[in-house]
Amino acid sequence: MPENMSITPWVQIAAFCQTTLQEANGAMSIIRLVDRHLVVGSTEEMQPTTVNLILIIVLKSGNMQGSATMTVAAVDPNGEGLPPLKIGVLFEGLERGPGLVTQIGLVVKDAGLYWFDVLIDGVLLTRIPLRILYQQAHQIVGGQHPTS
Repeated sequence: MPENMSITPWVQIAAFCQTTLQEANGAMSIIRLVDRHLVVGSTEEMQPTTVNLILIIVLKSGNMQGSATMTVAAVDPNGEGLPPLKIGVLFEGLERGPGLVTQIGLVVKDAGLYWFDVLIDGVLLTRIPLRILYQQAHQIVGGQHPTS
């Protein structure tokens, strides 16, 4: 193996989306990739809310073979860690590799940039960003906007 070749797997996909379609032949379609999510609320300050998205991670083994632990560790905009997701995966070698497609309900307390680190046995492979935006909805009262 050349010296510049790694024993860590290759990342084919690491993203959030709104939905996926699984075809009968096993092919997957990823619909509406997301790296920003708008939360609309009635208060000036954002209240804790749950953001539902699908997390997709597809790895290719390359030179790696055997069992490993995939960890997705999230950090909120304040630098605080969120509970990690850990899953056992199997690397069969070459173009074969594990995939994770899972619905997540992320409880967000603050607007800002959330980072999701993807690790294999503690080694960082990639990071997935998700920016949460907050907008206060204004109510129309009696046909008039409250600020008019």
